[in-house]
Amino acid sequence: MTKSLQATSTDASVELDSITKSYGPTTIIGDTSIHINDGEFVALLGPSGCGKSTILKMIAGLAEPSTGTVSTGQKKVQGPGPDRGMVFQDHALLPWMTARGNIDFGLRSARPGLSKSERAEITRTHLEQVGLTDAADRRPARLSGGMQQRVGLARAFAIDPPIMLLDEPFGALDALTRRELQLQLLGIWEASQRTVVMVTHDVDEAILLSDRVLVMSKSPESTIIADINVDLPRPRHDASEDPAAETKTAELRKEMLSLLEH
Repeated sequence: MTKSLQATSTDASVELDSITKSYGPTTIIGDTSIHINDGEFVALLGPSGCGKSTILKMIAGLAEPSTGTVSTGQKKVQGPGPDRGMVFQDHALLPWMTARGNIDFGLRSARPGLSKSERAEITRTHLEQVGLTDAADRRPARLSGGMQQRVGLARAFAIDPPIMLLDEPFGALDALTRRELQLQLLGIWEASQRTVVMVTHDVDEAILLSDRVLVMSKSPESTIIADINVDLPRPRHDASEDPAAETKTAELRKEMLSLLEH
């Protein structure tokens, strides 16, 4: 197992304690508390504008709560840190670098103790994981949107943060490419078992990927209205092959859609 895939021994739990977020007189996020266990895959599901991405940015240290505290590994978040990696819907690749170069640059910035040969091996491994070995020397302009997002995922996971934060990373992709990347993400997560918090508005995506789904209410003063355990066996690549899992998936979908409609 390469260095980049080793499970971290540090506490990668996430805690939001009575957080709120206001802009002027308007409270976007009402009193909200969340606990995410070390190694859990948790989805934040809710309507547009309910504050899902804002919560993710609070965990990342890119935004501050108006009240309350955010902690990772039992330490208060006071800004961005190497223990948290983030993947945005916009892949944010450096256009003058190749796919390989983008991943290597991330490694040099976040893991300066690695040797050149270690960086090269980690980069090769993660490009292989996302199916981009043959495109390693292409710049972003010569990659499709799905391939660019693959590079973004590979770069984030290569850095090896204990906590991964995903902000609707597949939202702009076509259905087939989105499914392929969802399954690749599952494979990477199953190999590393790091903590993942993912923002999505896609019920089926939340069910496929997550251990738990936190459903948020509409804005203003959004908060968590349901904490749903996704009690489906893993690996979870195709529930349609298991009638019991397919039935459970349908029940979960109905429950979540009902919550989102109110």
